[in-house]
Amino acid sequence: MHRTQIYLQDALYDSLKIRSRSVGVSISELIRRTLERDIQKDPLADAKAFFARLKPLESFAEVDSEDYVRAVRSKSRLVRASKDV
Repeated sequence: MHRTQIYLQDALYDSLKIRSRSVGVSISELIRRTLERDIQKDPLADAKAFFARLKPLESFAEVDSEDYVRAVRSKSRLVRASKDV
């Protein structure tokens, strides 16, 4: 592994700091992952990475999206309040 030094705008550094905390990795690791993903030359690997990020959504695989939205909307305080008016 090689060590390198780069200069970042303050806003970019702040965004990296926030993102690294939310992902739970160091800023260096986040930069490495981002560069590896960006340098990726294999479109199939890019597609696999994209779909791997969607795995948490598999829990909604059997959910009808229209029914789900209707259920959420029916519980909304804003919708109920507008019906009372």
